[in-house]
Amino acid sequence: MKNILFNLSGKIEKPLVDALHALKDVADSLGISFFVVGASARDLILKHCCGIEPPRRTGDIDLGVQVANWEQFKELAE
Repeated sequence: MKNILFNLSGKIEKPLVDALHALKDVADSLGISFFVVGASARDLILKHCCGIEPPRRTGDIDLGVQVANWEQFKELAE
């Protein structure tokens, strides 16, 4: 299997970077891991890694979040 990493530095729109940075600060403080999934991840890969403009853009950010329990989820949501 081959690992492929895409360098998205300086390529993502500022509002998205700001939102993910704010979430990362909170998630890091709680020891919670997360990653971008869904249409938002697809759009980033298509546009910035493959040079293909997505036919439809999504307005939200889909995330996978790893929490230990519901209490940790509530802390992140707050």
